[in-house]
Amino acid sequence: MPKSTQATSSRSTSLHGTITVPGDKSVSHRALMLSSQAIGRTEIYGLLEGEDVLHTAAALRAMGVGIEKRDKVWIVDGVGVGGLSAPSEVLDMGNSGTGARLMMGLVAPYEFPVTFDGDASLRKRPMGRVIIPLEKMGVVITSAEGGKLPLTVQGGDNLVPICYELPVASAQVKSCVLLAGLNIPGKTTVIEPEPTRDHTERMLRYLGAEVVVEEQVLGTGFSEDALQPVRESCSLQITLTGQPELRARNIEVPGDPSSAAFPIVAALIVPGSEITVRNVLINSLRTGLYTTLIEMGADIAFSNRRELAGEEVADITARHSKLKGITVPAERAPSMIDEYPILAVAASFAEGTTTMLGLKELRVKESDRLSAIADGLKVCGVKAEAGEDSLVVDGNPSSIIHHPSSIRTHLDHRIAMSFLVLGLAAENPVTVDDIAMIATSFPGFVDLMRGLGAVIRFQEKVSGFKKNVLKPVPETSSFIIAIDGPAASGKGTVARRIAERLGAVYLDTGKIYRAVGVKLMQSSYDIGEAEDHASLAARHAIEISKTLKIDEIQHLELDNESVGMAASIVSAIPGVRAALLDFQRAVVASKQGAVLDGRDIGSVVCPDADVKFYITASLEARAKRRFNQLKSQTESVIYGDVLQNLRERDARDKTRKAAPLQAAEDAIRIDTTDLNMDEVFDKMWNVIQGSGRWSVVGGQ
Repeated sequence: MPKSTQATSSRSTSLHGTITVPGDKSVSHRALMLSSQAIGRTEIYGLLEGEDVLHTAAALRAMGVGIEKRDKVWIVDGVGVGGLSAPSEVLDMGNSGTGARLMMGLVAPYEFPVTFDGDASLRKRPMGRVIIPLEKMGVVITSAEGGKLPLTVQGGDNLVPICYELPVASAQVKSCVLLAGLNIPGKTTVIEPEPTRDHTERMLRYLGAEVVVEEQVLGTGFSEDALQPVRESCSLQITLTGQPELRARNIEVPGDPSSAAFPIVAALIVPGSEITVRNVLINSLRTGLYTTLIEMGADIAFSNRRELAGEEVADITARHSKLKGITVPAERAPSMIDEYPILAVAASFAEGTTTMLGLKELRVKESDRLSAIADGLKVCGVKAEAGEDSLVVDGNPSSIIHHPSSIRTHLDHRIAMSFLVLGLAAENPVTVDDIAMIATSFPGFVDLMRGLGAVIRFQEKVSGFKKNVLKPVPETSSFIIAIDGPAASGKGTVARRIAERLGAVYLDTGKIYRAVGVKLMQSSYDIGEAEDHASLAARHAIEISKTLKIDEIQHLELDNESVGMAASIVSAIPGVRAALLDFQRAVVASKQGAVLDGRDIGSVVCPDADVKFYITASLEARAKRRFNQLKSQTESVIYGDVLQNLRERDARDKTRKAAPLQAAEDAIRIDTTDLNMDEVFDKMWNVIQGSGRWSVVGGQ
């Protein structure tokens, strides 16, 4: 059964419009982290609300930082340097390598241990290059084999500032070391062989830290057209004086130049196009792509230059252009390392050969991005060859796509977006196997491109029925949507809405365990001793399951805290879970379509579900929701008790031997901490609608 969200792009006539793109991801991560270290309240405007940045916000909340969203503004109540608290749970960084590596530096000096984890993709990415300098500072680090996640860092009183020379230019490693030095007395120095993005240094200065950069060009000295620095330093030395008192200042996050690259390149290759992207970051260490495109003959103009929170921004206009192949030097790679997939697409439509050098870093991105680019281009009829650290593309617009093509994205958001752009100018459609991960960096990408005139679809439309109704494909097949997550994350609320919209059966599996817990209590069974007498509890559960009626269960009022705790206890018993697993599967098998929510649906009960979600939120946010729900039912409820009950249930659910709470590897994660249920439903509905498992009946 399909488990991904496919999309297909087709030849478009022209693209026109003025747009803004999401806030810069690098700046967004740093805005949250550094404002958390300031004294006072920071208002952040334009924060990228992608999955990666939301994971960073959740991690900071778990360590005592007050972060909330009010309308379109993010409010951060800083705790000051050294003011973080020990988290009560593992910090889940999702798919974000930037978030994970920078956060490791931020928490490294603390005496308490902090454990980091992430999704299947992040677990494969190397962390050794940040482990080495942190260990030189005296930080104790334990990790999975090969220096990968899950990983635990712990500092202490014996940490020392260091002077660290980067073996390879890397803004993430540089920032990790500087953020660790933030909470260590003395001067921490990083020497980099060539300039890398300097957002950390700029924002530290903006908030009041003493940062000395020698032989560095900071936002000035670039040429009027190509944005090239007037001189390029071969070695830079960045020194931070530790334990500063950072002061809160409002931050406006400029548009991400990496995100702007996709509509800009689309305008360059689709005939008759002209678009303007407003408020784009033009930091000279991030504009290598635009320098390269201009050298290739791109019609790109910059206007309305100004400064925001220490960063330079401008509006960028791009028009359809005749491009030519060039050689892109290795020293330019750090200023455009994320843009090579979309540059390769532009090179495919250029006349002649484009050679890109210095790309070794692409081997260890979200995927082996270098191989993914070359393989995808070949599928599309483009001659491309990937070396160990190079990519050669022989451009020939007339040779691209003489037949529909399907691209493997390897769960890489930039691969997905790049090849969707390629399809807009190709002879035949291009299908990418998954677009769900695009939300990590560019939420709303497809809608924005469609607004410019791009032809991108999820599924063929079928006429003659009501608007916005979905039906399974084919009509006679059954389907399953699995929604997992911790207690009070909101999964039940959205699960009911989705089932109603699809006309499917909704199964609240938590109620099954609650019903068993109630019946055990009604039979004079001591629920507190259930785990000590597991076999007896299992026998009771088996007998009870024989009399359970699913339609009756779904209408029972089983939402008080004592019943919830009883359910949590009995659900940790392997025999009970085994008895009820068969019951749940039998219910699902008897239905044409079903939406299930619980704590092991995608991983155990329905591992072959058509679409899987993992819905979560911070402990505090979930406790507030649960408290408000109970408060509406009774006056005698105390927030502290609700919080403690949830904390205990989380611990039991995560550590139980039988099906511990965890997200299935192919589940789509959604953090609901800062979202209302309408926003959560919209995110999930867009995934379902584009999954290829349903067809849209009627117009949109």
